[in-house]
Amino acid sequence: MEKVSDIDYKNTDWTKFFIRHSGENTYLVQFGKEPILKKNYVYQTPNMTSYRQSYYESHKQEFKDRYKLWYERNKEEIKERRRIQYQNEEKINCECGKVFQKRTLRKHLKTKTHILFQQK
Repeated sequence: MEKVSDIDYKNTDWTKFFIRHSGENTYLVQFGKEPILKKNYVYQTPNMTSYRQSYYESHKQEFKDRYKLWYERNKEEIKERRRIQYQNEEKINCECGKVFQKRTLRKHLKTKTHILFQQK
């Protein structure tokens, strides 16, 4: 961005530029090349982080007990998810010569290599 005071107004192609006011300054900006104005947001202040840490330290046993209860209630569901995940990671050797995971079977069947192999 150029400051407007440095611009030759008579020799500027105004179909390619526009003027942007930013605070007290005025700039000439080229279309399509304007910088994205970002605001820096602070999501956690240092005081908030220290508060969370101190809260966790003072209630550590409660967090552990709550997690244990949750795990006991959902033990079967967790085992089932792990079993399904393990099955999907199983390796398959295709007739076309490629090796892939079971979870990517549909994607593999659409590849050029597999389609050309089927046409032979």
